[in-house]
Amino acid sequence: MPSIVSGNGSAHRQVSCTHCGGPCDVGARAMSIFCPHCRKRLILENYKIDTYYAVRDFSTCGDIVVEKTGHVVAPIKAQNLTVKGKVQGQVTARGEVNISKNGSLKGEIEAASIVVEPGATLDAFLRIGPTSETQ
Repeated sequence: MPSIVSGNGSAHRQVSCTHCGGPCDVGARAMSIFCPHCRKRLILENYKIDTYYAVRDFSTCGDIVVEKTGHVVAPIKAQNLTVKGKVQGQVTARGEVNISKNGSLKGEIEAASIVVEPGATLDAFLRIGPTSETQ
């Protein structure tokens, strides 16, 4: 996501809240903020998962990459998701979901676009196009 430099020289970027979909201006180096619209905490970091990871909710305004040795069991909300290992759960991505060769995704997917490479496993209900929060 491109950074924007304001008149006072500080770099910032714009993200969409993973909870309410509202636009938020954040500092280019910020790791988390509270959404000015719904007041919920937003994580802005990118994640690489290379082990077993099971949580109640996994949300970030950044990207998530599940490496070949990674296995995520959780609902996921992210900008983009790349699956090289295994994912089980409901996935909402504002951008692209990419399931690499030997990757496996089981659950529901709502994303702007999806790429499934030959050799990948996909067992999911799909909603492809603009997410309901951005319409």
